[in-house]
Amino acid sequence: MRETFLRFFAFMSDNPTSLDDALFATIANGSDAACVTLFIQLLRESPNLRHWLFSAFLNPDTRSRLSRHLSGKTHPPRHSAHGRHLLSWLANTDKALARDAVLLSQNHTTSAPYGGLTHAQVINLIRRYQAGGTKASGGIELSAFLLAHAWRRALPDLSNRAALLLISGRFFQAAFSGHCANLELVQNLVKAAEFFRGQPRGSITRAHFGYTNWWKLSVLHYMLNNPKPRYCIRDFRRHLRTQKIIVETKDVRRFCKKHGILRNSRPGRPSE
Repeated sequence: MRETFLRFFAFMSDNPTSLDDALFATIANGSDAACVTLFIQLLRESPNLRHWLFSAFLNPDTRSRLSRHLSGKTHPPRHSAHGRHLLSWLANTDKALARDAVLLSQNHTTSAPYGGLTHAQVINLIRRYQAGGTKASGGIELSAFLLAHAWRRALPDLSNRAALLLISGRFFQAAFSGHCANLELVQNLVKAAEFFRGQPRGSITRAHFGYTNWWKLSVLHYMLNNPKPRYCIRDFRRHLRTQKIIVETKDVRRFCKKHGILRNSRPGRPSE
């Protein structure tokens, strides 16, 4: 049973990314991409499902490309590795998606409207600071926090089940795939569950995350609610003061520099 479980989720470890990065990517890609990933893996695992699909629906070219992909003989380009892009590549219609991408770039559509960061990157930072940073700072292991937080958000209707299945599988694969179980990872999951236990959504405050992490979380949430190509430090500090949080300009500037948040520092316009 254990070998079957690990084999089923082995496809999630093809890329040499950390566990944290893998969970973030799965969450950011959304439910539809997770469903496609699971569908492809089910085709790898089930000869009956492959036979049904090949005989009932697919044209010869699509069958050939899908067969080569399932056997690992061919792989999609990086931009077509997930979700509808993967399906389009399998159906040999990915050239249309490439043309759409060119049109979007010609229209100067930006995917990083938060001071040079994408929505997923801002969420990534929020979860990292919520988790308390690194283990050395006394926080919860980020991957354990992400898994507990994802299940907390999904309950009680278990929305986004496919992504939950993927991130849960990857987490427990990391915990149990070695010769010995990674007890520290499991203990951190218990720690994350205890952190959220008895806390209704919206009830977790500064006292739970600590002062230093709280003001950074406040800045990041301000960015999500106010997308701008560049930000002024004084706007961040003004927002923090409305929450009765006083932070030195140099600390906010250092925070922006650390995470690549673009500042509005045009000549004649002070960034503070």
